Amino acid sequence: MTKKKPVFDYLLCVSCGICAQACPVSAIGMMKEGKSGKYRNLFPELVKDNCIGCGRCADSCPMDVIRMEEADSES
Repeated sequence: MTKKKPVFDYLLCVSCGICAQACPVSAIGMMKEGKSGKYRNLFPELVKDNCIGCGRCADSCPMDVIRMEEADSES
């Protein structure tokens, strides 16, 4: 079976963090984006080595902005 990984559409993400909460292995963290310590939003960031490709993040996303794609064999 080919391992899959989540791919995020950051333009449509509402920064709710549900995907990070749904991940059973903590492979998704919420990264900060902004300047001078003043953050506007937090976006999901994948820790590739921790991801098991289960798809729970994609299934839990209320905005349907996560799709599962085949993982690169070299990463």
